[in-house]
Amino acid sequence: MLRYATRRLIGLIPVLLAAIILTFAANQLIPGDPITIMLSDQSANKELADRLRAQYGLTLPVWQQFVNYILSILHGDFGLSFRFVGAHVVDVIWDGLMISPVLALAATALAVPTGVVVGIFAALRRNRRADTAVILALVAGISIPNFAMAAYLVYLFSVKLAVLPVAGWGRLDQAVLPVLVLALQPAAQIGRLSRTYMLEVLGQDYIRTARAKGLRERLVVYRHALRNTLVPLLTTIGIIFGTLLSASFVIETIFNIPGLGRLAIQSVFARDYPVTTAIVLLFTFFYTMVNLVVDLLYGLIDPRIRLGGGQS
Repeated sequence: MLRYATRRLIGLIPVLLAAIILTFAANQLIPGDPITIMLSDQSANKELADRLRAQYGLTLPVWQQFVNYILSILHGDFGLSFRFVGAHVVDVIWDGLMISPVLALAATALAVPTGVVVGIFAALRRNRRADTAVILALVAGISIPNFAMAAYLVYLFSVKLAVLPVAGWGRLDQAVLPVLVLALQPAAQIGRLSRTYMLEVLGQDYIRTARAKGLRERLVVYRHALRNTLVPLLTTIGIIFGTLLSASFVIETIFNIPGLGRLAIQSVFARDYPVTTAIVLLFTFFYTMVNLVVDLLYGLIDPRIRLGGGQS
């Protein structure tokens, strides 16, 4: 497994390099001059604009700008921010780096057990009223966009009931609504899949054999059936984590959270290309790392699954 993990980590290098090339090329193609936006009402000062362009290396050929950016990534500072004059990108994104991954992990930690429990509950009551009610709730959870759900929950809990703050970040109660909104859609997706996988497993011969032997229903469901649904669910959870990172762009903007998602949107409007590229790279890194962890967990949950061509 160690050799497999090492090979996967080495395999991340071309993935990250492709992400660097694509984001750098996209930033070059976006219309607009970051120096003009940076100078704002002093944009008519040509001497100052030329000096800043030389300082930020924008007068160099594109290939040299790309090489300089690669060197800045290897150095660990990601270059200079266009929006915050003189500040390194790593200093600009540092605070957000402590927020967005935490939000995504908290939402995943809430969505996974909730979805699994709801899915099992519905599967064990197949074709009954409770099953139908759960399916309707899950479809609604998947269908309602998170920005619409955020507006409704803010109106309910913050405006009408006044039990939670409308927005902000720094206190535990300020994290409740953002995490809840982020977790609802993934929980509904996991719930639907859990129900489907559980119904499939409960129809297998070994489950009927276990019941025929007189095992208690709880042991049949949680020891034998649930374990065999975890492998396909893990794949879904890895994909959902990437979705949660993307959703943070909307949720952080709605709840005024100073995370990477809100910073990315502000950086796009400010033409702060180094910051947007750094955030894209970080999200790519997080997503690939989570999928690596998911792949490693396959072997732990089901020893029959061998990783790396026979090496476990």
